[in-house]
Amino acid sequence: MEKAKEKLEIETRTLEQLLKDLREEKQWTYMHIVEELNKIGLIVDEKKVKKWEIGLKYPEIDEIYKLSELYFVPSDNFVMAKSNSYKQGLESVHATLIKWICYLTGISLKVGYIFFFIVIYGGLIGSLLFFVSNLNLVVEMGKENI
Repeated sequence: MEKAKEKLEIETRTLEQLLKDLREEKQWTYMHIVEELNKIGLIVDEKKVKKWEIGLKYPEIDEIYKLSELYFVPSDNFVMAKSNSYKQGLESVHATLIKWICYLTGISLKVGYIFFFIVIYGGLIGSLLFFVSNLNLVVEMGKENI
């Protein structure tokens, strides 16, 4: 039962989730990952690793093989997770904007999503209040013309 649950989790996880989970499981920093990847022949910088984990950029196939070697995880898991990321990205256009804002400002994705929805709903409420207040003006102008 436990293996079936774990397999289902692997099959539905995005690449960002997989990379973050693997890094946190080993308690590694981004810099540690860079150093380890450089040791096995993949020259990357900290920004690139962060972009992979946030989902702003995805590793190429040769980079996936090196990540597989680093974490001792079959490369099929990375490919499947990358496919899941593409599917999720197509379903959510605003996610890319939020990811970029989070990357540039250094805030977490959770905070970014919360902020995004506050701004969206605040804008909708503000627009509604604006139209309601202007509706009274239109009604008054219509009474003057009668």
